[in-house]
Amino acid sequence: MPLSAEPELHLDIPGGFHSLGLDLDGEERLEQLWAIAEEIWPTGTDFQREVTFHSYREMADHALAGNAFYAGFCLDDAPDGRRTTASLLARLDPLDEADAELSARGLFEALSVNENNTVEYIRVPAGPGVLVLCGLQWQSDPDDDTAPSMPLARADVYLPLPRMGRLLVLSLTTPSLPDLPFYVSLLSKTAHDLTVSSGAEPPSGPETGGQKETAIAEQVRSDFG
Repeated sequence: MPLSAEPELHLDIPGGFHSLGLDLDGEERLEQLWAIAEEIWPTGTDFQREVTFHSYREMADHALAGNAFYAGFCLDDAPDGRRTTASLLARLDPLDEADAELSARGLFEALSVNENNTVEYIRVPAGPGVLVLCGLQWQSDPDDDTAPSMPLARADVYLPLPRMGRLLVLSLTTPSLPDLPFYVSLLSKTAHDLTVSSGAEPPSGPETGGQKETAIAEQVRSDFG
């Protein structure tokens, strides 16, 4: 590939995740979402398939509004018989800082301001980055304190990609709290396997650091080296 060519990001999504078709046009996306609903409810009712279809269409619309280029989810049975699920988003934000190390350090400082975040430096072949773990409460109606709610765990990976002039953000959210370490290991593999097509040498970055602030952080930290 000529050095003058625009760098391209190659991202391998973990197996088991169903794409919500953000790369498709409107009609093709709706067809894909309906196919997913039929796959989830092969022996279910039309009502169950319609509810699933509309739920994931809303997720896809929300992801597009947030400038994501990928949105997907997985739904499976855990070894103990539980249903386990997670959603994954990927987006590219503008990157103002051309030095990956300085960018990662700035992200670490900014994201550490929130005391509810557990923030770690990470290093993957593409360069330095930041891992953020946090818990949040999903509410079916944000304006109604009595509406049904659900605890969620979220893991975000921020990877500065100076050759593209972009910040890659991978966001994984799951209500299956016991399975968070497993899902973070999948997120780790995605981050480790990504490549940016360019003839330039990959940027150097800081050594992995940070404090082990929570039990979950201790379990998942080894996945990022």
